[in-house]
Amino acid sequence: MTKQWQDWIWIVFIIWYGVGIILVSFDWLPPSLQWANAVFLYLAGILAILYAMKRFETRAGLIISLGIMLLTIFAESLGVHYGLIFGSYHYKKDFGFQLFDVPVTIGFAWVMVVFTSMAHYEFFFKRTKTIGGALVYSTVTSLLAVTMDLIIDPVAFKGREYWIWDQGGPYYDIPTQNFLGWFFVSFFIQCFLYVWVKQEIFTTKWSNRMRRLYFLVILMFMVTAMVEGLWLAVLVTSSIYAASLILRTRLEKVT
Repeated sequence: MTKQWQDWIWIVFIIWYGVGIILVSFDWLPPSLQWANAVFLYLAGILAILYAMKRFETRAGLIISLGIMLLTIFAESLGVHYGLIFGSYHYKKDFGFQLFDVPVTIGFAWVMVVFTSMAHYEFFFKRTKTIGGALVYSTVTSLLAVTMDLIIDPVAFKGREYWIWDQGGPYYDIPTQNFLGWFFVSFFIQCFLYVWVKQEIFTTKWSNRMRRLYFLVILMFMVTAMVEGLWLAVLVTSSIYAASLILRTRLEKVT
């Protein structure tokens, strides 16, 4: 079968990822190539947008993805300017083009986090939708979002200083408010998506890709964390991710 252009973007991402993880594993990434980290997140975000275009139909998927980007950039800007939602922090100027003092890269990253988390629990959409189902679905997907941040934040803050926290916390000097903010922002978005998604049968190819994308992203950050000596972050993230897979399997069996 002839590959569609969307498939080629996936292939480009895999090649970019393969080269990147080798460079990161051996700490061979020179300062002149630090921009490659932003490209990595852009590609991951674009893949998630493609998934949304297939899940919600092209126009709706683009609008929803753009809405998530703008909403999360706005939420992040409240932290940058007022210390709200995630806590008080500021971004470094070398992390890409900024909107409201927040790198647009972060918007792409949030789209990736939201849709890769959704892909793990798509079986909820095949059931009759209830308030209880919405609460459970939004909770488990948001816990996946927080799990990813448990590895992203230590690497970005302690390892690479992409952003700087103006207040401390028990986990790598990151305020607990940040992780609560991640949970509730994700919860709000996932509740909306739960209501929006129809119960039609959906192709599994892009769902599988999203689940693999989630794993590949946390793996990249875990490898980076090991290079930086952030072993607690690796242990915490891998343990919670493993527990989430067990939980997913059990929830999928519940009828």
